[in-house]
Amino acid sequence: MDTKFCKYYKGTGFPPTNRFCRECPASSIACDKLWQLVVNLSNSQKGNPVNLPETKAVLYPNPNNWNIVHLRINSQWNLGKEDFLYFIATGQAQLGRKTQRLDPSVSPSMTRQVPYVQSIVQALGGYQIPEILAVKKVQK
Repeated sequence: MDTKFCKYYKGTGFPPTNRFCRECPASSIACDKLWQLVVNLSNSQKGNPVNLPETKAVLYPNPNNWNIVHLRINSQWNLGKEDFLYFIATGQAQLGRKTQRLDPSVSPSMTRQVPYVQSIVQALGGYQIPEILAVKKVQK
């Protein structure tokens, strides 16, 4: 994780600061609006899975935690708000090991979120939607 992915990020990249986006006091500027689109997409089938284009994954809502949605192929895993926002900033969200915590290609949760986050962006309307452009502007 590149700890300079967002000018508002405060942390070392290690737990629990790798989840800072969930508590960021500046997230209401733009990030919450974009994340709300992801949550809305996960809820768009009224609790049923949402097929993600060009992947075998499906997206599910998480009724217990607004900061997390679920992805599933054979097993279910979390897509946290911070992983998605990190991907928007860097284009990276790969699997990592403990020794790779500060590798800029690794997602904050150290789980593989690519190509699923790319597919979510596509389902939302692409990289040029106003909400993504606003997040990129805020992050720099």
